[in-house]
Amino acid sequence: MKLLIVEDEGRTRNLLRHYVPWEELGIFGVETAPNGQLAIDVAKAQRPDIILCDVRMPKMNGIEFAQAYRQEDPLCKIIFLSAYSDKEYLKSAIQLKALSYIEKPVNLDEVRRTVQEAVQQRSEEQEKTQTHGLLEADPDRSLLILRQELVRRLISNPTAGHTLNAMQHQETFLLPPKGPYTVAVASLFWSPPDHPENPAPVQEQMLLELGRQASFRKRQILSGFDTTHHLVLLFHGTYGPSYQEGREWIEEMQSELRVMAGPSIKLQLGIGESAETPEDIPHIYHQAILAVNSQFYTNGQAPVFADTFMTNGQLDTDWNVIRSIREGLRKGDYTLVKEMIRGWTVRARAVKDLDLFRVKDTYFQMLMAVMGTAVQLGFAEHPKNVERPYIWKEIDRIPRLDLLEDYLLSSVDSLDTTSEVSEGETAKIRDIIRFTHAHFHEKGFGIHAISEHVKLSETYLCSYFKKQRGQTIKEFITETRLNYGKELLRDHEMKLFEVASRLGFADANYFTTFFKRYSGMTPSEFREKQI
Repeated sequence: MKLLIVEDEGRTRNLLRHYVPWEELGIFGVETAPNGQLAIDVAKAQRPDIILCDVRMPKMNGIEFAQAYRQEDPLCKIIFLSAYSDKEYLKSAIQLKALSYIEKPVNLDEVRRTVQEAVQQRSEEQEKTQTHGLLEADPDRSLLILRQELVRRLISNPTAGHTLNAMQHQETFLLPPKGPYTVAVASLFWSPPDHPENPAPVQEQMLLELGRQASFRKRQILSGFDTTHHLVLLFHGTYGPSYQEGREWIEEMQSELRVMAGPSIKLQLGIGESAETPEDIPHIYHQAILAVNSQFYTNGQAPVFADTFMTNGQLDTDWNVIRSIREGLRKGDYTLVKEMIRGWTVRARAVKDLDLFRVKDTYFQMLMAVMGTAVQLGFAEHPKNVERPYIWKEIDRIPRLDLLEDYLLSSVDSLDTTSEVSEGETAKIRDIIRFTHAHFHEKGFGIHAISEHVKLSETYLCSYFKKQRGQTIKEFITETRLNYGKELLRDHEMKLFEVASRLGFADANYFTTFFKRYSGMTPSEFREKQI
């Protein structure tokens, strides 16, 4: 889905743009506009599903913008932001059928919850529209669509609407009205060269294959995909991890699913405990999700049952590890960096966090540190903003922890094995860059120390570096110190005098003067912009 942020305050706009995990919420396109007038043009081009819009703005306020854009897209979800408790604005927001109204200063958790609700509503509306179109275009596929809709209702809120009544029609919806029931959840992983990045065609083909399979029809398995792209299978009976509890049939089902998926799709299976009534299905569905997530820590070959994995912990990004990875790369100690990545994998395997987004994000942050440092060292060009979501998608497609570790180690190896000259950068230049990153903070560090290290005269060194890099060595040392200072300032727990000391400054005042001169703002102002 796509989201548009309309906000005249630069700091708030930046906060919303960069500090909410949009992809986790299903948002893969975010645009911004500083006022309602510009937002009209952006929205017409982007066609956002959700709009976060400030109420009071110059040129065209949020209410006026919403009124104008409602004519383009009456179903777009609009969430207003305002620091004012203005009844007239609230009244207008209600008339415009705004989804919600968030007071400033914005709370990112509240923004996240509200946008998540908007995504859910928009998804349901789009699904209904798509379903209606499919039913009209191809009646033969209507049964699969209706069954998937029942699956989604049973795993989320089985008492809502006519869900339980629908189960009385067993010839249509397969499941008997009385339990026990078992839920199996399958994760499917593939790469775009093998199948389209959009999962819809793959999912549709899978459901069609399931509908044709005689053994699945005989077992009366109700199947459909949930909103997070897991294949959900509901069937009658109780199954457990032992062969006396029906494990053999579960393994046969997994084998058949893998044949249907084909060799280019990696399929892993998790099984929840049994539910006696439809009302219990959401609970065992959640168990099955945790079970299939635990496959991340295995080889993914055998099905995992919910009652066979232990209590799990939480794995959060350790920014000290990230900082150490950067420092190791700057010093050229690739062995140390790879040991740290392997050590993190040992830690992840011990914790076994079943929130895979959180786990993969720790590796994503490490990869960003590797890539960012490669740019600083002159090993790579500055990555474009579009590369971050692309890299995240690459990581998200990796089904197992050992493969994710290999992915990161290969990125470090690509730096370690780079020995050839590329695009004007010589081995001597790289040595200068690496030496500067490793020693710039030391007392008395300057051109003389570099010339001693690379065994060039200071005059020739300055001329050579300027010719190769297009900047003087002094400018490069200043840039290095400034960038590293910004990195340390992002850690709000670190005192200013500690930052100054780690950068080689005698005191915090000298560092503040330096930082203001070369960045245009004080360290405190820089930190405020990072909030």
